Amino acid sequence: MQNQYYNPEINILLCRCRRVPVTENRWKRSFLPDGFWRLYYHPENHVKIICGDTPVLIPAGQLVLIPPRTKLSYGMSRDFKQFYIHFLAAVPYDRCEPGMYPIETDAAVSLLLEELIPEAERGDFSPPSRVFSMRLEALCGLVLSRIPEKCLNADDPGHAVQIAMRHMDQFYGEKLSNQKLARISGMATNSFIRLFRLKTGVAPQRYLREKRILQAAVLLRYTDRSISEIAGECGFATRYHFSRVFKQIKGYAPAEFRKLDFSAAI
Repeated sequence: MQNQYYNPEINILLCRCRRVPVTENRWKRSFLPDGFWRLYYHPENHVKIICGDTPVLIPAGQLVLIPPRTKLSYGMSRDFKQFYIHFLAAVPYDRCEPGMYPIETDAAVSLLLEELIPEAERGDFSPPSRVFSMRLEALCGLVLSRIPEKCLNADDPGHAVQIAMRHMDQFYGEKLSNQKLARISGMATNSFIRLFRLKTGVAPQRYLREKRILQAAVLLRYTDRSISEIAGECGFATRYHFSRVFKQIKGYAPAEFRKLDFSAAI
């Protein structure tokens, strides 16, 4: 998989890292699938980011972490260069409150940025070196650790449900019935389903289906595997079933999604 390194111990999936010029036209064309975290760094310029409906001025040299489901745009007055990372993170970080989290650029963060930015600007790694990937992973893990605990626990699903969610995050390609998930969580099946729905707002199988589709979107974007291979890897029995569910959730058939212009995503 291009531009990716996965460490199952901390459940971070690194999908893209670049330092590129950003223009108003490029930002308007930027497209990134749901579920991704964004890490932004603008070392030379002050940048205005509109988070929801609130404009926020980001000082030069400020690192900003933006969780999934956060609505944002740029209030641009001039072009600038941006270092960014796109990544996925599992429980509990996949349920972080939307918003914008400034991260202090202390000595540890600054050292990692100094090592990463020159190589990200060259953009000549495919796949990235293991050392580069490990530095990326270290930076993402470090900034995630700076998120206030209350923002992660705003919709804390509880211990039993977290066990099931973690299992689905790691083994989404396997056959996971409600009975099996309940057994893993140490609960009776009906009680588990009720608790899961109460804590997350969705049924266990819907959560699993959306997790599979999110992973499939990453594979469609960053690999050249066939749609049938991706369907099987993500737990779907047939390509037809996978394509139907993918379009229901993403609004595109898998083949259409793969043709979208992700090159401008920032």
